[in-house]
Amino acid sequence: MGAREDLLAVPDEQLRRGEIGQAVLVHMDFKDSPQRWWSGFGDLDAGGFRWQGLGDLIGVSQINSTYQVSAEQVTFTVAATPEMLALALNAKDRVRDRAVTVYLQLLAGHLPLGSPMALYSGTMQRMPWSASGPDQRTLTIEAEGLFYRRNAPPRGRWTDADQRARYGADRGFERLPLYTQGYETRWR
Repeated sequence: MGAREDLLAVPDEQLRRGEIGQAVLVHMDFKDSPQRWWSGFGDLDAGGFRWQGLGDLIGVSQINSTYQVSAEQVTFTVAATPEMLALALNAKDRVRDRAVTVYLQLLAGHLPLGSPMALYSGTMQRMPWSASGPDQRTLTIEAEGLFYRRNAPPRGRWTDADQRARYGADRGFERLPLYTQGYETRWR
């Protein structure tokens, strides 16, 4: 069933009482252990999966719901313990370029109404962190939309490494860094 059918299936009595809430559900496809969490407390069974409640330990930046193709960035902010920070800093290869999907789930009390509706799909990128005191540590996971660098060709940079990846022994860009540092060609 699609989102429209799910919304039409909500009984009129529930709609008129005004007791319908919403929650954010997030699936992060980490390399070794994919995680499903939601912005409430306790576990939530929705869409055939169990979502772990993180409450206010994590925040999600604003997501624009437009019907245009975009490559918007979404950030997830986690209040991190020292152990979490150490694990995250050693796990960049398990996070970078992995899928992340954000869903909207309608709730009646603590019970889900219908299926989760996808709001955002992207890939996780950088994980900057900050610390402001002994007890305040923040870890941020930046995610880029699926259309990030969509028009750029693979290996689209003019660097020696990209050129060698394309054509093996080609040395055409080998001296390019010299020319960006005020290099002056002398013609005779």
